[in-house]
Amino acid sequence: MVSVTIKQIAEELGVNPSTVSRALAGSPRVSEDTRKRVLQLARQLNYTPNLWAQNLVSTSSHLIGCLVLELSNPFYVPVVRAIESIAHQNNFMVFLGESQRQLEMEKAVIDRFRRIRTAGVIATPLLAELEHLVALETDGVPVVLVGRSAPGFFSVNVDNQKSGNMVGKHLLRNGHRNIGYVSSSDPLNIPEQERLKGLKSALQDAGILLNRHYQVDKNNLEGGQCAGQLWLSTSNRPTAIFCSNDMLAMGFISTVLKNGLSVPGDVAVVGHDDVPFADLFKVSLTTVAYPKDEVGVKAMDILLQRINNSSSHLHPINIILDTELVVRDSCGATG
Repeated sequence: MVSVTIKQIAEELGVNPSTVSRALAGSPRVSEDTRKRVLQLARQLNYTPNLWAQNLVSTSSHLIGCLVLELSNPFYVPVVRAIESIAHQNNFMVFLGESQRQLEMEKAVIDRFRRIRTAGVIATPLLAELEHLVALETDGVPVVLVGRSAPGFFSVNVDNQKSGNMVGKHLLRNGHRNIGYVSSSDPLNIPEQERLKGLKSALQDAGILLNRHYQVDKNNLEGGQCAGQLWLSTSNRPTAIFCSNDMLAMGFISTVLKNGLSVPGDVAVVGHDDVPFADLFKVSLTTVAYPKDEVGVKAMDILLQRINNSSSHLHPINIILDTELVVRDSCGATG
């Protein structure tokens, strides 16, 4: 079906296309009679406005750019859903992109956001470089970071060190003294490093050292499976494993079970994030719940405030939200 255009409506009514455009936008420069005629014909012809074109010609944008690390990671589902919900309530449309944990891809997505004239950007960057994000801010496009923090930027994050400490204390309370940690080998993944620091702090307070730190190339199910193989080949295996995220934890558990061992019988496992369906995994996953919905809402609230007060010079703020330990079957404890 061919879309009806403003020009066609104008020809039908014998008016200028700019008059139709103003009428559809509710401009006071158009008489009430003309406005009613335009709206009536637009309904009859099933006219649908071209939001993309409107964004390009308007002095104000109604697009929000949202950059995530990986669309395949279920962690981002509730975050993006919350962003979408607040955006919709405020007549904004969200344009989603992923970096696939590659700096060049991240730069390309940010450049795309710049070229389509987004009103603002919410991003989880790699932090390898910040110049492309600084350039957005310089051009008047506000940026809010999610799950990462950097000097000079507004951000919404959690206390990852506190999360790691919470897991360490939980495992110690439940009798574990031989504890390991699983993470990616990404030197720029600050949340993983902070969670490790918190875990080590809890163990140090109990006079214990971390047994093993298994580092893998991929920060996903496959990486977790790899970590499981490393654990299986270890002498004096840790009796408890804290994985820096749930995808690693699920992959780890899959490998342990596939090799005829038991979780939590042979090894207790704790993840981080409480991704959707973590409670429905083959062994329901004990994990640190990341306030994903709240993160999305807070980030969007800050961004809207900045968009609506573009002339004011607000000092960057870093909002830190609380996490919570959710105890399920995989750690073999009841609390």
